[in-house]
Amino acid sequence: MLLKSAFIALFSLYNVDTTMLQECKNETDKISGCVKRDYHSNGNLWRERPFKNGDKEGIEKWYYENGNLEKEMPFKNDKVEGIAKRYDKMGNLQIEASFLNDRRQGDIRCYTTDKKLLALLKAKNDKIIIGKWYYENGNIKLEITYKDSKQEGVMKMYDTGGRLRAEVSALNRVLHGDTKLYTEDKKLFAIIMMRYGETIFSKCFNGRVLTDKELSRHSILNDTEKAINYLQDICLKESDS
Repeated sequence: MLLKSAFIALFSLYNVDTTMLQECKNETDKISGCVKRDYHSNGNLWRERPFKNGDKEGIEKWYYENGNLEKEMPFKNDKVEGIAKRYDKMGNLQIEASFLNDRRQGDIRCYTTDKKLLALLKAKNDKIIIGKWYYENGNIKLEITYKDSKQEGVMKMYDTGGRLRAEVSALNRVLHGDTKLYTEDKKLFAIIMMRYGETIFSKCFNGRVLTDKELSRHSILNDTEKAINYLQDICLKESDS
């Protein structure tokens, strides 16, 4: 019972009904509790900022000129804490981000206009550490690791069926290190060694060397599935002949 009461109290803290608060007229009002409202030039509400004890306390809301909600920012003791949300002009949820002590901490979820999960990022101390992107069918498309919020390490790329097709070493989306390409049945068919975007060595599993022209036909980073299938056809055709 005590735990339930504590949960209700916490929920109420982040869901202050700003319609029940008086308009902020002075600093004294911000101590006792009030909401400051600002408006667009067309007269529609632009933002609502709740205050308590002189600090922002509760959910700050911003609105588009058309009246639809743009974003919600939960505040505790004048710092963002909780789940922040951003919407597009049509009212569709775009992003949910977890904050702790004014910094991104935990999950960041991005959605398509039809409410499907587009990406799931993990943040620690306001820096992105890992990210996953998804196809419309829900299968994972791309997995990326980060250092100081910049891509670094091995990127894993999947086809629409959720099968791993490539492991790509890169620095800030520049190919650097080994790239391993796989068939749909998880067999390694090619290795490409890169150094800061330049090809050092590349070959199919049967020893056939891939040319620069073949490697540049399609971008592995920007057109992953087409590039992999193209190179796979070359390697397997060479193997069968």
